[in-house]
Amino acid sequence: MKWKKDDVKLFFQEKEYIDTLCIPLVPIDLSSEHEATKLADQATTLQIMTDELERNFTGRIMISPAYTYVRTGDYEKESIHLNQWTSLFSNQHFKHVFLLTYDVNWKKNEQLLDQQLLWLTHTTIDDYQSSETKKWVNNQVAQISELIRSYW
Repeated sequence: MKWKKDDVKLFFQEKEYIDTLCIPLVPIDLSSEHEATKLADQATTLQIMTDELERNFTGRIMISPAYTYVRTGDYEKESIHLNQWTSLFSNQHFKHVFLLTYDVNWKKNEQLLDQQLLWLTHTTIDDYQSSETKKWVNNQVAQISELIRSYW
């Protein structure tokens, strides 16, 4: 299920079965064209990953809108905001909340987070329609899926 009108309505009808929330963490940084381009590519890839996760676990997982933050380097301060934000979901509706990110700085500061962090390694993708890319995405999603299932 995704954060869209029909899926949210269905969530409230079937919420006893939907116990897992996945939240993409998406940094933005406009300090240089190179950084901005890299982060935009990562955001696109993360969206593709979460779409595939949702497709594989429809009826069990809700995909949240991305938690978008300015990458300033103050992850301690950002973790406070993120923990407050995720507590609204975990305290009221979801047994499992996973944070998905390519940002290695979250991995370095994982101890500050109240939720499970799934840090993913990224590769630059030039052609999202190529068979190699689709194979890579399927492999990544399979690994993420296996990890999520281990928490159920």
